[in-house]
Amino acid sequence: MRALLLGAGLGSTLLASGCLETETPPEARSIILGATFSGTGRFAELGTEMFNGYSLATRMLNESGGIAGHRVLLVIRDDESDAATAESFYAEYVASGNFNALLGPYSSPLTEAVIGLTDTLDIPLVAPMAADPGIWAGRSRQWSVQMLNPGPTYLQGSVELAAANGATTAALVYEESQFPVSVAEGVRDAALTHGMDIVLDRSYPAGQSDHEGLATAAKEAGAQLFIGGGYYDDAVAFTRAAGEVDYTPMLLSLSLGPAQSGFADELGDLARCVAGNAAWLPTIRTRGFIVDSETFVRRYELVYGHTPGYYAAGGFGAVELVAEAIDAAIDGGHGVDPVAIRDRLFSMETETVLGPFKVYPLGDPGAGGQQALKGLQVQWQDDGSGGLVRRIVHPEGVADAEVCLGG
Repeated sequence: MRALLLGAGLGSTLLASGCLETETPPEARSIILGATFSGTGRFAELGTEMFNGYSLATRMLNESGGIAGHRVLLVIRDDESDAATAESFYAEYVASGNFNALLGPYSSPLTEAVIGLTDTLDIPLVAPMAADPGIWAGRSRQWSVQMLNPGPTYLQGSVELAAANGATTAALVYEESQFPVSVAEGVRDAALTHGMDIVLDRSYPAGQSDHEGLATAAKEAGAQLFIGGGYYDDAVAFTRAAGEVDYTPMLLSLSLGPAQSGFADELGDLARCVAGNAAWLPTIRTRGFIVDSETFVRRYELVYGHTPGYYAAGGFGAVELVAEAIDAAIDGGHGVDPVAIRDRLFSMETETVLGPFKVYPLGDPGAGGQQALKGLQVQWQDDGSGGLVRRIVHPEGVADAEVCLGG
C-alpha cells in the first residue's frame, strides 16, 4: 500500500514502511507531517473534507516559502474509517523517526485510538475533528491538543432556541459511540436548564438505527424538539424519516450533516428548517497563520469546485497551528524540537481559519482540551429565490436570521 505525499510535487509517494524514497534523510531538508483520513468507510463524506483542508494548507504554506524556509511535506493515508487501521499507520509514522508532528484522523473514536500511542511516544499531535471531551478531560494529556468545541456544546443552542419559542418536550436520539454520547449529555443538561421534558431518550448501535421507527416514536410521544443523531448519514436518514412518517416538530436539530453545503443538495426541500451545529461557516471572518478565511474559501472553491465546510476549515487550521508552533520553536532557537513544538501548542492563544484556539495548559487535568472555540447553530432556510441557504440562528451575537419553526 502506498500513501499520498503532499508538498513535493504531483506524483511523489511514500513507501508504506514510512521511509521516503530519497537519497538524503528527509529531516535534513523538510518538515514532515503525518496523518490519516477517512477516504473510504462510514466517515468518508466528512473525512475527505478534512483531507482537502490538510492538502490545501500544505500547498499554500509551501507557496509562501514553507515554515522558516523549510519545505513542508504531508504524508497521508486512508484509514478506511477504522480505528485499528489508523492506529497501525500512526505507529509506523512514529517508528520511522521521520516525522516532526502529526495531524489527527477524522472522528473521536479514531482520534482516541491514535492519541494513546502518540502521547506515550512523545510526538506532538493536533486533532482537528475530535469533539468528545472525554479524550482530554481528566486525562492530563501531554502531547495532543483539541481544536473543536467539545461535543456537549454542539446542540445546546438548539435546546435554548426551542425552549425560547415555547417547546416543552424533546426526543433525544443518538448513536452509541463517543462523540454522539457526549452530544446527548449536553442536550440533557440544556433541557434541564430550560425546563424541557425529554419524552424519548433512545440510543442505537452505530450503523443500525431504525430511523423511521425512532421518528415515529418521537411523533407519538409528542416531542416538539427532535434532536441528536450521529454522523452525516444519520442526519440525512433522520431528515428523510421525519418526512416519511409525516412528523413536523417545532425544531429538528442534528449534530452532524446540516453544516455541510451538500446537505440541502442531497435532501432538497426536506432540508428546509433543519438545524445543526457548525464550528465555522464561510461567512465567519477569521485569520490564521497562512491566510484569512476569505482567501481560504476562494482558493478552496477554485481547487475543489465547492464551498468548504467546517471539516475542511478544521483540516486547514490544524496545519496552520502546527506551522505556527514550529515557526515559533525555530525563531526561539530550538529548531524543529518536538518538546518546543508541544510546549507552544499547549500555551498559545491564537486563531486559525476555523476560529479561536486555546487549550487547557500542561499540568491541568484537562490539558489539551479546547477552551476558546464556540459552536454555532445553523439552519437551512429560504434564500428568496426558490432555493435554500444556510443561516446562523444562534448565538444571538453572530446570528444572521431568526430561527425557522415547524409544528
